[in-house]
Amino acid sequence: MYDPTEKEQMAIIAIRRYLNKDFTDTDIKEKFALAIKVLINNAEYLMNTKVSGVTSMSQGSQSMTFKEGIEAFTITDDVKALLPRPYIKLF
Repeated sequence: MYDPTEKEQMAIIAIRRYLNKDFTDTDIKEKFALAIKVLINNAEYLMNTKVSGVTSMSQGSQSMTFKEGIEAFTITDDVKALLPRPYIKLF
């Protein structure tokens, strides 16, 4: 679906938007490498298990429920824990 470079770029964009600061790609890679890895792992898991528009699935005795609004490359609490608080822009 996406190659590793594209996944990394999507993670970098998501982190840049979350932080609300114009970090360069290199800055984000150097400062937030762990957050990038977690974000990519979360996205891959969601892309492999979640069906678009489905919030829960059941098969036999197993069931899986997805949080509403969580899509691939969403900044979740586990990723936020690896990032500083977002910057506030004053205009």
